[in-house]
Amino acid sequence: MEEGGGERTSEPEPVLHTQPLCRFFSQGRHCNFGKRCRFLHIRDDARAHKEKTTGTPSQSDVTLSNPEIPGGNVGYRVAPAAGHRPCRYFLSGHCTMEDRCRFWHPPQLPPLDDQPVPGNHSSSAQRMPPVPRPGVLQEVKLCDLTEDLAKQLRDTEIRQLKKRFPKDQLIIQERSDGKVTYYRASVAATDPDWPFDLKEIDIMVSFPDNYPQEIFTLDVPLDQDLPPVMSRHVQEASLEWLQAKHATNQLLGKVELLFRPFLRWLDRSLERLFTEGARQLKKDIDLEKAGLQFISYQELQAAVSEKSSNDHSSDPAASDTAAADEGVSDEGERTVEGETSVQQEGPGGSGGQEEEDAVHLVENIKISDPRRGTEVKLLGLRLGENTATVVAPKITVCLQCNRCKVTADLTLTGRTPCTAQCEKCSASINAAFRPCMLHHYSDVLGYLDLHNATPADLVLQECELSVGCLSCSQDVPMQNLSYGQTKEFNCEHCHSKLSILAESTRFQYIPPRASKIGSSAGAVNYKTIRDPAVQKGKPLPEKGTCKHYKQSHRWLRFPCCGRAYPCDVCHDGDQDHPMELATRMICGYCAKEQPYANGKPCISCGSMMTRGARTSHWEGGLGCRNKVKMCRNDRQKHANTNKTISRRAAGQKK
Repeated sequence: MEEGGGERTSEPEPVLHTQPLCRFFSQGRHCNFGKRCRFLHIRDDARAHKEKTTGTPSQSDVTLSNPEIPGGNVGYRVAPAAGHRPCRYFLSGHCTMEDRCRFWHPPQLPPLDDQPVPGNHSSSAQRMPPVPRPGVLQEVKLCDLTEDLAKQLRDTEIRQLKKRFPKDQLIIQERSDGKVTYYRASVAATDPDWPFDLKEIDIMVSFPDNYPQEIFTLDVPLDQDLPPVMSRHVQEASLEWLQAKHATNQLLGKVELLFRPFLRWLDRSLERLFTEGARQLKKDIDLEKAGLQFISYQELQAAVSEKSSNDHSSDPAASDTAAADEGVSDEGERTVEGETSVQQEGPGGSGGQEEEDAVHLVENIKISDPRRGTEVKLLGLRLGENTATVVAPKITVCLQCNRCKVTADLTLTGRTPCTAQCEKCSASINAAFRPCMLHHYSDVLGYLDLHNATPADLVLQECELSVGCLSCSQDVPMQNLSYGQTKEFNCEHCHSKLSILAESTRFQYIPPRASKIGSSAGAVNYKTIRDPAVQKGKPLPEKGTCKHYKQSHRWLRFPCCGRAYPCDVCHDGDQDHPMELATRMICGYCAKEQPYANGKPCISCGSMMTRGARTSHWEGGLGCRNKVKMCRNDRQKHANTNKTISRRAAGQKK
């Protein structure tokens, strides 16, 4: 044992002394130690050149032949000491210890798998060197993109797609010509807290020949358990994300493989897409139960263009006749129920045919009653989830006489004209109400046809409303609706919860449309027509003041009757019931209705409707100072507070 130990110590052992570099000097930075630095002050390039010239002992120089091992003539590498063992982190690409690492950082060395294992020399000698794995291209700059590189990226994307999905989840379909191949795969949600019963979705993709210069085509098949509405929503959202990602890459000047990033985005966003699609599906089901159908403008426009193109293709003789009859003049205008529709018969009458086709296609959404008179609109209208429609068969409106400016309430029934007489000037007042249907996309209550009167306010609390239930498609009567308060009740038939909220009312006069035919006979005298007394954005009559309070520029809406008065005294003088404190008010400068707030400015125009609680320092100039509002540094704040008063003086004060 001692001889063996002596032999080992007598053998020359390879010593690799490499002085570490100064990391500040080698990186081109300034070293504060200068010549006193114990590290080597040379650049990396100079050190590499020096090692090449002097020659650094490598692992091949430390090969010995061991006669004790069978086949001793076969050379093998001895495992170096810990100080000269190569650092595996440095070989993999980066070592965080840098110069402080106690392992060897060689400039070039074979991979770590080639290093021998102590005590197992035969396995290390028979081990084959590993084959380096080529890097997979994921993105390329546009300036470096060629046809061969684009084809290579496309093949890489298809190869990764086939590896990503197992064979039982991937279906490959080829077109008859063999040019386009479709890949249908099932994408499952990886969220452990997935809230839906359906946990996967099928997608169908195809990669064009010039991919990735353009995005791949994506389609969500309809022959799966997912409802068609949700499938279309997922497809539209996915295409939108792909287009946005491709546009971003174009701006950055690069081309990227988008299928794997798309799968990651789809996995993160699948729950949100399913939730939004389920909401859209529920809305469509509720509309179908109520007998309503929503048609978008794009669908209508596409249907009209398709219909017109079919007519042109089916009737070629009409186009020949149109070319011959170029001198046909335009016809006049035709008025139907107050609407002015211009029908131009061009060559062959094709324009009139297209107009009729468009009218037939949009017949279900055409407004039969034109917009004329004074429009009554409920601002801030909010209908509940199960509330489909609201119709007002009877309303109570406050009208103001054009002659003497006296206001009076008038109850109007739908489409029944009412004639009244002013109490002060005995002027004849004619009024009629044409109700409209309120729903989630319309807040117009109806139209007023007035003569010698202007609307001032809508007494919503005395209006009779008919609410349509979305669950059972039945109408439910409702009364006592107040401004700014949500009215909640249950359906009488299916007991569903219904609710409605209205913030305020706006009146807007709509002038009649001009007509060339009989314009002199149907002329309207606009001098007799006045704008509504209360208009949003314009001040109230006398800016909301009254003879009782000249500094109060507002109207108060009292919940006892639902009417608006300048003050409580005006309310008691006009009504015969006990007054309840007002909960809402109308600004006298901009006619904005809002919750009651004393001493605060208007939420719309910012004007002070009252003088406010805060006054000047001298309370109205009466000569007495309020010590509560004085500054604590004022010497008059605590003056005479601790002064002793005699009993005689105190008795005289009493």
